[in-house]
Amino acid sequence: MISQVSFKRITIEMKKPFRIFLGSSDIYQGFIVRIDTDDGITGYGEAVPTPYITGDTLGSIEFELESISSMLKGENISTEGIDERVRRRLRSSRASRAAVDMAIWDIIGKMADTPVYRLLGGYREKISTSYTVDLVEPSQAVEMARSFLEQGVKVFKIKMGSGIKEDVERVQRVREVVGDDKMIYVDFNQAYSAKNALKVIGAIERYGIEFVEQPVPAHSLNELKMVRQNSPIPVMGDESVFSIYDAARVISMEAVDMINVKLMKSGGITEAIKIIDIAESYGIPVMVGCMVETSLALSAGLSVALGKRNVKYADLDGNTSLKEDVSTDGFIFRDGDLSLKGYPGLGVKMKDQI
Repeated sequence: MISQVSFKRITIEMKKPFRIFLGSSDIYQGFIVRIDTDDGITGYGEAVPTPYITGDTLGSIEFELESISSMLKGENISTEGIDERVRRRLRSSRASRAAVDMAIWDIIGKMADTPVYRLLGGYREKISTSYTVDLVEPSQAVEMARSFLEQGVKVFKIKMGSGIKEDVERVQRVREVVGDDKMIYVDFNQAYSAKNALKVIGAIERYGIEFVEQPVPAHSLNELKMVRQNSPIPVMGDESVFSIYDAARVISMEAVDMINVKLMKSGGITEAIKIIDIAESYGIPVMVGCMVETSLALSAGLSVALGKRNVKYADLDGNTSLKEDVSTDGFIFRDGDLSLKGYPGLGVKMKDQI
């Protein structure tokens, strides 16, 4: 039974600004949620605002966490039950709901003395993650790609949206640096119309692109379908899919080949699993992605990626741009792959001050 819910706002400096078509970040600000049980077990979750994608802000998250803290006291530990109560109370919230859901899963794993990824199926022990070349000039993209290669990265994600000519050059230059044996995919973050997206896709096809992510505005599902029907490269939906209902819609429209599932977008592990399962039933593979996050939220995403069979890709590099982190141990990047040490729950050990 839940005895206490508390949260703490944290700020972390970033190594450099992170820029995409929709906006940019030069500092991390988010909330760590702590849920304690009457049995002495503590679970942690993370809420990160990404206003230009989810609509969440620091102010809205703080208000929401305050409003549900007292509501959750005395509740039995249940992923479905608590997620439903929080969803009904907060309605449109994503990040706050995700943080609570992560903490509940963390508690359940610790109660069972088992990592969450094994509770979710334990399909694999490690998965390759992409590292992101953000919306920088092509010359800077080259330097980033070289740095990633030195770190053992095998999958490269390239942000798009600075104009057709520069976008194509960025992809070309990165491919020249990383060679033909590394995977590259591109993320438009809704930057183009269907017509212009197809122009870019046609120009970069020669560079061996694995897939293109969210080429058109999120609500332009007919344009997304048009791109998918005419693209020589598979199309992944991201900002068009927040919930299981969104997933069902784009799948029924045949608007995507794949779906990017993010916990801060779906509202946590519980909803993410539902999206992944419905996608699998239609033969649609998924990627587990992230925002700019600490290793706490990333470990929750990684738990899903390791646990579920239908996860084909992972984009869980959200802490690489941070100067420090909230955990001390458990989240491992080695030779291009991510894994967890096997600690119970979400699998990371939190710093004492958190």
